[in-house]
Amino acid sequence: MARARGGEALRFFDPDEVVEVVGPGDDQRPEEQSGSAAEPGPRPSAAALQRRVEELSAHALAPSQPPPAEATLEPEESSDAEAEPGDETLSIAGFYDRVRRALTFAFPGEVWVTGEIRGLKESRGHRYLELADHDAQASARGATQQLEVICWAGEWPRVAAALASVGVLLEVGQVVRVRGRVSVWEGGSRLRFVLRAIDVEALLGGIAAARRRLLATLAAEGLLDANRQLALCVVPLRIGVITSPGSEAHRDFVGQLERSGFAFCVELEGSLVQGPEAPRQIAAALGRLEHFAPDLAVVVRGGGGRGDLAAFDSEEVARAIASAPFPVWTGIGHTGDRSVADEVAHRACITPTACGEAVVAVVAAYRDQVARHAAELTRLARARLESAVQRLEGCEAAVGRGVRHQLARRGDALAGCREALGRGVVASLERDRVRLESRARDGATSTERLLERLERDQQHGAQVLRAYDPSRQLERGWSLTHDEAGRLIRSAAGLEVGARIRTRFADGSAQSVVEATDVERTPAAGHGASLMSKEEGRA
Repeated sequence: MARARGGEALRFFDPDEVVEVVGPGDDQRPEEQSGSAAEPGPRPSAAALQRRVEELSAHALAPSQPPPAEATLEPEESSDAEAEPGDETLSIAGFYDRVRRALTFAFPGEVWVTGEIRGLKESRGHRYLELADHDAQASARGATQQLEVICWAGEWPRVAAALASVGVLLEVGQVVRVRGRVSVWEGGSRLRFVLRAIDVEALLGGIAAARRRLLATLAAEGLLDANRQLALCVVPLRIGVITSPGSEAHRDFVGQLERSGFAFCVELEGSLVQGPEAPRQIAAALGRLEHFAPDLAVVVRGGGGRGDLAAFDSEEVARAIASAPFPVWTGIGHTGDRSVADEVAHRACITPTACGEAVVAVVAAYRDQVARHAAELTRLARARLESAVQRLEGCEAAVGRGVRHQLARRGDALAGCREALGRGVVASLERDRVRLESRARDGATSTERLLERLERDQQHGAQVLRAYDPSRQLERGWSLTHDEAGRLIRSAAGLEVGARIRTRFADGSAQSVVEATDVERTPAAGHGASLMSKEEGRA
């Protein structure tokens, strides 16, 4: 079936040929729509179409007979530019009535059709599927042969129940085998297939085959055991949780951690866990957990039908778990077959509660191991202490005996030393007394000689002092002259006319005023004596 711009087109298939029925209002053939360079052929007349439908009807009534010769649907002979119309003219209702009869002859009952789901939607309780041959390629005109399948709202509960009984949800990409009848939608001028039943056994086989192919691909790429090869932290306290926030699975898992009493640090990354968007959200949540750097990540979901867990069989989730840089545990809440996520995870638990218990058990096992080691260390330390006390007590007794023996032996030695020391001290004291008496006599003699020498030195010093005594020089006629400040005047050059000076003699002193000075060119004799000129002045 193909839709032409400006109208509708229906194609009917038999084993040997295709007849195309072009609805009213069509102004282009499919070749023109696809942009083909081939020139379109002339349209068949209504009479030619009627004859071909009658041939198909006769063939449908006698399937054992060989198919009729191929009809070319050539237009009737026309004169000049336009073709003559056929003998019979059909109304639209008559046209569709004849089409329905042809379809009834070709497909007298329900038939089975297999194909891959390319589209899936729901509207007003009806389910619409687009089926195509698995791995079908587009035709030369760029279109892929597809079949529109509809399951009416009244029929869908029975089909859905059959799918739910085996825990399967319909998804794009699945290959299904469906049973129904062929009909034509007159309002849309389209051929479609009305679904009445689905071969769930074939669908399960297809899902299982796809699952096996995915597991084989992951194993070939080394991803099947990649997450299991990561080392689990000895004490996993930083836990990343991926689930629907506030769900029963979330409460069950976190409740196990909270009741344990351990100091878990939990980071929740919300995600859908069922439906078409679930695989992408779960994979994205695992990626966001990398900034948290968890010791362990868990993907949990509550119980449900097998079809509700289809997200955990997806390749996107499997690859996200396998490539995660941290261990990932699953608690998907399904007691049936293991999902692909369970196969690639570091560890798979049956339920979120069991997953939480397993995490708590790892931490509790470490705590118990530490407690056992502490008890063993305490026991070993106590045994070592008791052994050391016994050794110390033995050493104490041995040391006591040794000390007493040494004290007795050293006491005897000390007694002998005391006697020898007494004798030695007496002898030494006697020697020192004799030596001191000798030195005392020698010291007395030396002292007398020293005192005599000191007395002579004193007398000599007194004579020297008397010789240099200034008063003796004054007695001999010398004098000392000072200025008003009391400084000794040593030279006439240092005097100024009018200066007041004081001259000291042996029997007194006199004050005078300088009227004139006469400085000799040769040095004057005398140390500190003042030579005054005849005009020196009067007292």
